[in-house]
Amino acid sequence: METVVIACNTIRDEIEKAALETGCPYRFVWIESGLHLVPGSLRRRLQEELDRMNGAGRVLLAFGICGGAVTGLKTGNYELVIPRVDDCISLLLGSAETKRSCAGAGGIYFLTRGWLEGEANIWKEYQATLARFGPEKTERIYRKMLAHYKFLGLIDTGAYDMPSLIPAVREIAAALGLELITLEGKDQYLRRLLEGPWNDDHFLIIPPFTTIELTHLRLDSTGAFSPIQAGK
Repeated sequence: METVVIACNTIRDEIEKAALETGCPYRFVWIESGLHLVPGSLRRRLQEELDRMNGAGRVLLAFGICGGAVTGLKTGNYELVIPRVDDCISLLLGSAETKRSCAGAGGIYFLTRGWLEGEANIWKEYQATLARFGPEKTERIYRKMLAHYKFLGLIDTGAYDMPSLIPAVREIAAALGLELITLEGKDQYLRRLLEGPWNDDHFLIIPPFTTIELTHLRLDSTGAFSPIQAGK
């Protein structure tokens, strides 16, 4: 039974590191990173790849629910495994609980090298806004947009050289009016995604020939996952 991994290019550094360390033998399909900003476009792109999974017995999706992008996806003759997290940040921090505890210390806008090198990111958006509106209006726009954030959190995932990133990220933090902090990344969630087992509360198990609905995600009143596995 072939297993295929469909993964976001934003976390390619971390996934390739985890794959090397676990000896993961699976085939990888990479999805453009900029699509996570538009859930509808990401959903269509993921479905295109899912429709090509002829012969696969299991597909591992290296994404979170990403703004509901997985809702409406249809599986073929294979089992689909999805991490029970809202986005990739939880994958890189090791758990959704760690992300929530980090956010509890004050609003954090998370960054990694993958986000900085992606097709679309906050720094590129800031530069475009600056060129269009000038510094004063840009400052007002971003002060309002980031009103609930205090920190710019650079995650040390162990997949790249942190010291080489710090000067650029410090410049970004200063421009955005945020305090730069570094956070320790952990790879156990990604390793479990690649190695298994998948039959616990950390993953959604979507059966063959199933359309993913909100009832599969089983979110609680806060939008977080409840500790109940989909498909049961």
